[in-house]
Amino acid sequence: MHAKLLLIAVTWTMMCAACAPADELRAADKAKIDLSKPDPAEAENPHVWKPKVRSVAVFKNGMGFFMREGEVATRDGWALARQIPPAAFGTLAIYSLNKDEVVDVVGSGPGETVEFDGIDAAADNNVRRARLEACRSLNVQLTYKHQGAERTAAGKMVSISGDYVVLESNSNSFAVPLGGITRLQVLELPLRVHVAAEKDAKPPAATKLGMAYLRKGIVWIPEYSLKVVDEHTAELTLRGTVINEAEDLVHCDVNFVVGVPHFTHSDYMAPIAVGQVIRTIGAAVAPREMQSQIMNRAAITSNMQRSDQFDQPQIVETPADGKGGNLQAALGNLPKLESPGSSDYTVYTRHDMTLRCGERAIVTLFVKRIRYSHLYRWSPPQPMEHFLVLRNDTDTAWTTGPCLAVSGDRPLSEDLLKYTPRGGQAELPVTAAINISHEKTETETDRRLKAHSPSSGVFLDLVTLSGELRLKNFERVKATVVVEFSVPGKPTEASHEGKPAADPDRLELRSRSGTIRWVLELDPNESKLLRYKYERFVPSS
Repeated sequence: MHAKLLLIAVTWTMMCAACAPADELRAADKAKIDLSKPDPAEAENPHVWKPKVRSVAVFKNGMGFFMREGEVATRDGWALARQIPPAAFGTLAIYSLNKDEVVDVVGSGPGETVEFDGIDAAADNNVRRARLEACRSLNVQLTYKHQGAERTAAGKMVSISGDYVVLESNSNSFAVPLGGITRLQVLELPLRVHVAAEKDAKPPAATKLGMAYLRKGIVWIPEYSLKVVDEHTAELTLRGTVINEAEDLVHCDVNFVVGVPHFTHSDYMAPIAVGQVIRTIGAAVAPREMQSQIMNRAAITSNMQRSDQFDQPQIVETPADGKGGNLQAALGNLPKLESPGSSDYTVYTRHDMTLRCGERAIVTLFVKRIRYSHLYRWSPPQPMEHFLVLRNDTDTAWTTGPCLAVSGDRPLSEDLLKYTPRGGQAELPVTAAINISHEKTETETDRRLKAHSPSSGVFLDLVTLSGELRLKNFERVKATVVVEFSVPGKPTEASHEGKPAADPDRLELRSRSGTIRWVLELDPNESKLLRYKYERFVPSS
């Protein structure tokens, strides 16, 4: 009996409310309507797609390739999304993760709109009720006729009771007659996705979709530490500092990518071209089973439009995420680390990582034992330098980054470890070589007076100079020494298999130059005397 009385009271109150403008519903009337919050299961509309970040590939140029996915119920194959991510160049890729399904239409704009005019949709209460039920808990704008006048009402669609729709806005609730509704527009959900079955079947009632996009606001910075273990072995550790000014990452895979993609026309690239770039990167970092979906099932859409509807009253704007925080401010005055790009990216993956927007973290990416050796380089008249030669026998390339080398409790050096491919080797400067003594002497041994006259009254002498480079190894082990000596003329002779070379850019007689290069092995306490000769033209005195 009490339930029947309550239902009669609710129906009568809603009928009275419909006789007055929606924004004039009195608080006393509202109190008579049972507008209790819907059940938690009903609070989340199943037709709204809320993809979660599952994977992000972080590059060193401040960009990240995000991959989201999530399940959603569809209405005739259609699903809605609340936010369009700030995809680089105004594009994004959306694809189906289910077999035999394809995303064939992706639209962006002011939100889904339905006209109950007998053409777009039937002017029937059952049709209106079905479309509104799919909008439960969403913000909508209804256009309806009441007492011969056309009116609009906007708010959260709370429920449908009898022949009335209950909306809630700004702590006020009001009823709209179902039979008078001529237009329905879904607000705050500008992205529309349609999923079709590839075999001409009915659209799926539920599906799992993926989203991929490139955006700014996240970067990673590599740092190495090299620990000397013995005379031939060292332990190389790579750590990555990731700075996230883009969006929350919760229990997702973070891929640290070695190599930066090259975007020549990043400011002007057409959307379909950028879509191809996104798919290419996706194929490099996505799991193998997802690559075909990204390459073949992706739909591309532009998201550069903004509707004027968000300037209307009673409509709450929920803009898409920003373009990311100020990475430059977050990075401070750190130097820019350049490294070559590659079509085959090397990726270090950290699974199940959580990093909120505005946070940063240091992640250990690998710890590997490597072989190393010593190398000494001398370019007279500069002092001799000592290098550690690191051999990359690991299964990945080494990206460019600062490296701190230590031996026991003693630091050896801190310098830049440059990009090193697999099978290659890198040289890390240590310090000046004080245990390899070196000196240079040079004398004139011949002069041909007036050997050349480039013009009338101008004469040049051809001078031959001979020199000696003395080396002695005071180290306890054999030392490899590379000597690269630049001479201001044409090198003609070199002992100990020295290789002379002329500078092809400086071939004029009075500006000729060249180099002589030696690669030597010096045993402990061994000395070597390198002899050389070169010729140069000088003005006759």
